[in-house]
Amino acid sequence: MKPNLFNILMYPTVKLGEKQALNRLLDNFESNDKFTPTTWGNSETTSVSYNRNEIIAKSFYDIPQISEVHLRRDKIVKYSGYFDLNSNLRSFLKFSFDKSMNGKYRKDFFELSDQIAETVKPRYGVTHISWPAVTPWQTEKERNHKWMNLSSYPVPVKFFPNGPLGIGMRTYLSGDILEMFGRDVIVKSPAVIKDLSWGGIRIDLVENPWESDLEHLLERWVEVMEYLNQVEVIAVPNFEDNMGVTFNPNNKWKDYMRN
Repeated sequence: MKPNLFNILMYPTVKLGEKQALNRLLDNFESNDKFTPTTWGNSETTSVSYNRNEIIAKSFYDIPQISEVHLRRDKIVKYSGYFDLNSNLRSFLKFSFDKSMNGKYRKDFFELSDQIAETVKPRYGVTHISWPAVTPWQTEKERNHKWMNLSSYPVPVKFFPNGPLGIGMRTYLSGDILEMFGRDVIVKSPAVIKDLSWGGIRIDLVENPWESDLEHLLERWVEVMEYLNQVEVIAVPNFEDNMGVTFNPNNKWKDYMRN
């Protein structure tokens, strides 16, 4: 079975509406010619040839200034995504790479994720490769696979009311989200932990996650999730009719939202 989606999702703490930060983020995509955007726009419905200088002009000098940047690529490695230029707790960055991406680029995909994380310093971020899940599921393993896929896709409509949905193949924590878990708890988790130069922590399910297969990843994911669930931060799953998974906030996220 081949993967069907590659995602990088992050909640930045850096204001990408500042010129230095925006330039650094564009550098991240241009540093590998396999990831250089081919088009850009200020919404999902606009698309013109990628022009870095035009993005800078539209972001800082033209009136009205744009509030988000959409980047796309339609050569070899295909992707689309966007990021907010404003800085607040709802700032979001999301890039989805097409399933056609050759396996030899998976390591580059994770390196790009690290570069982006160093630039945007996410309070919470998940980078994950998804494989098609069986629906409806018949076994606990199939159920966990569905749960893993959905919890590693923490889009705002699910994250804000429910908190962190879970972890992915690679997860970033910093700031208020890291404080909820507790740095000591994360460091002792049965995962591959790395302290990052900008103050965040990176959690990998396995060494060199781009080399792992679904079965091994799923085993490790269950083990790490069981450990992290003890601190009551990760959203509580609801398994519905062997078909889908919805979420409710855990205790610490309820307290966080009240305060």
